[in-house]
Amino acid sequence: MPKRLPKDPVKLFRWAAFGTDSDYDRLRELARKARRSLPTHIDGEAFERLMHVDRLSMIEEIQASEQHDVSAGWFLDGLNWLLDKVPWGNWAWPVSAAQSSINSMKGDGLNEVDEQYARLVGATYGSVSERPYVIDHWKRQTQFDSNYVSVWDNPDGHRLIAVRGTQGTEDIGQDILIGLTGASGDLIRDDLLQILAATPAGVVVDLAAHSLGTSLALQAYGDKSIYNAIHETYLYNPAYSPIVRGSADAYERDANVRYFINTLDLVSMGGLGHQAPSNVVFRAQGDPAAAHKLAQWQGSSSYQAPIYHAPPETKVQAHKTVFQVKDQDGPVIPDSEIDTNTAVQNPEQPQEVDAFDFGQEFDYGKL
Repeated sequence: MPKRLPKDPVKLFRWAAFGTDSDYDRLRELARKARRSLPTHIDGEAFERLMHVDRLSMIEEIQASEQHDVSAGWFLDGLNWLLDKVPWGNWAWPVSAAQSSINSMKGDGLNEVDEQYARLVGATYGSVSERPYVIDHWKRQTQFDSNYVSVWDNPDGHRLIAVRGTQGTEDIGQDILIGLTGASGDLIRDDLLQILAATPAGVVVDLAAHSLGTSLALQAYGDKSIYNAIHETYLYNPAYSPIVRGSADAYERDANVRYFINTLDLVSMGGLGHQAPSNVVFRAQGDPAAAHKLAQWQGSSSYQAPIYHAPPETKVQAHKTVFQVKDQDGPVIPDSEIDTNTAVQNPEQPQEVDAFDFGQEFDYGKL
């Protein structure tokens, strides 16, 4: 299991303060050695700070991360990656970081990120025009919208690619294909390639999917450039075949692919006949229909309605009609031939109006 920092900021502060001077010396030395093999999804400038980090600067980075500072978010991503390079051995300090998050990694409980991503995937259902623009502090990047996919960015410099599952009757053919072959069609590979090509360097990209969407995403991972560009993958109610092993089985030993399985869900039943995924959250509640719903992973603050819809980019403005003078037969008279004494004036220009002749003045004395 990879060594990861706890999600709880209180535990994170405690872990940082627990580190001795010797621990920070070893961490800086490890960072210098690992610098040459830094992957593309880790920000190089943020990682440089790890090479000079001490207890005080570590606590400052954690505080900045709590305030959604983008640079601090990149720093902690780099620290998580670096901790994965630490041999277990007898160095207790990095091991304690992993132990503080071991429950969520083994599936004893959902963490905040799990729930947020489930809500964002839920917001990707429906037609594009029905999808909300903002969920929590995540904003939908409308230029990437497609039938199955939406992209969400947060202030920390993280990007989530959300892939919806089965919607109505339009996807039944893909569901049947998964049941028979263990894999869906390769329908979103081009979408993912375009999104990743347009994503700035240094942005951490995660992917979350539900039901049919899990198979669509894993099928696209056949292109290793897509798989290598994704930091972590979240599969809610993954789609298994009850007959053959397929794409959902292929990534069970990958610790960066996180599974969310309700054991009463018929769609995921195909994965229960062999060893559990290395990174999985199990649940066993509800009837077979409810066991497949995404809402069970969205936390107590889950909701179905959009939280905020942004106004249209442009508004339709009323325009005054431009009048043109016509002769009696209908054709437009050229401007050069218009009699300015009789022509209709521009309604926006001030006009002099002659006094109306009401005729003879009325003799009120006769009343």
